[in-house]
Amino acid sequence: MQSHIPFNIYLIGEKNFFSSENEYLDTLKTCFDNGIKAFQLRQKDLSVRQIINIGKKIKKIIEQYKDIYFFVNDRIDIALALEANGVHLNKNSIPIKAAKEKYREMIIFYSSHSYEEALDAEKNGADAITFSPIFKTKNQDFEQGLEPLKKIINNTKIPVFALGGINNGNIQTIRNAGARYAAIQSGILKQKNIKGSIKIIQDILK
Repeated sequence: MQSHIPFNIYLIGEKNFFSSENEYLDTLKTCFDNGIKAFQLRQKDLSVRQIINIGKKIKKIIEQYKDIYFFVNDRIDIALALEANGVHLNKNSIPIKAAKEKYREMIIFYSSHSYEEALDAEKNGADAITFSPIFKTKNQDFEQGLEPLKKIINNTKIPVFALGGINNGNIQTIRNAGARYAAIQSGILKQKNIKGSIKIIQDILK
């Protein structure tokens, strides 16, 4: 049975993208104002206390809306402290099964990078997965391409969020490959016209 994930754009954000914290928070609000329904807080370079601090500020913005889902990367303890909707796990995190058994209400995403990882995540109870990197990015010179993405989508029942180098210029190729879900970072956050970029991506994924 397919997990019920009520959004198809999964925004991932880091404060490092911006010159100031205020610019970061203002940009997130712009995204939420224009229809983004899910956000993952991802800060690998900050202490737990610092992540919780910025997370509280983001949560305060999210609470102005009725239906935005809030996720934390990797750290289930931080997700619990922030009363997030879910956590995004990876191969070094707490195992999916353990998280699912202990925190039944929490939505569990898993970061997969191969066909085998994707199937294993579904088998162990993940509600959704990301598969990456589809395209090369500033930080990754390797790309999976579209064929592995198609294979995973065709052989899993949970939502598969394409991730890595996705923007409004290539979202159509993702959709043509069968993807109905996308996880995006700079393809939204670093665009001059955030509103326009979100609309193009939303329209194509529909």
